[in-house]
Amino acid sequence: MTKRHACPPFLTLLAAALAASLLSGCASVSLVQREWKVFPVPVPEMICVRPFTAELGTAKVNRDGAQLEAFAQGFGVESAGRLVERLGKHVGPAKMIGANERVKNPRHWVLEGRFVRMNQGSRALRSMVGFGLGGTRLETVVDIYRIDPRGRRQALAHFQTTGGSNAEPGALFSSPLGLVPRLAVSAAASGLAADARRTSRMITAAIAEKLAAQGVKLAGRPLRAKELSAEARARLE
Repeated sequence: MTKRHACPPFLTLLAAALAASLLSGCASVSLVQREWKVFPVPVPEMICVRPFTAELGTAKVNRDGAQLEAFAQGFGVESAGRLVERLGKHVGPAKMIGANERVKNPRHWVLEGRFVRMNQGSRALRSMVGFGLGGTRLETVVDIYRIDPRGRRQALAHFQTTGGSNAEPGALFSSPLGLVPRLAVSAAASGLAADARRTSRMITAAIAEKLAAQGVKLAGRPLRAKELSAEARARLE
């Protein structure tokens, strides 16, 4: 009778990590959909960004009840503020407005974002192992509109983004001298906050590319939007 040797726990974990890396997403955010509703797009005098909202029923952030609501509200405000800052730097004037604040100026865009998936994963697994284990996932739906001169809502654009922080190798695969720096870098570059920063960049890039194509002079250097690859898109379907 042949004796079977048990696979060491570390090798089992490594095998699982490598398998996850093949099936999971990337350490970035991409556009799943980018649809402009009108042509040409009216050039905005101001881009008004509302605090992002979240679908709490799909959120996985180790919170529930009032704590989950408070987290989602704070995260939505921070994400809107981050987007306003990036828009102002790369596109043009932008400001954050209240969730129910009315915008009457037809030269002002209104941008409303919603997180349809929030998964914070495990920072410990991302930092130590990586390769897809403990990965985050943040998916966003964005609608842009204006109030036309007749006082009617006119849809301008619809975006969808997806991405996460989960593909890089963790500290276990670094040299002993690089262990501490690797942990620090992993903590800073991963997590929902990092995903939100990347999301704001993709939204800004999508707007910047459209306006630049119409000959509009932007506030700063143009950003390039990243479309989700066909392979990654197929995994989502």
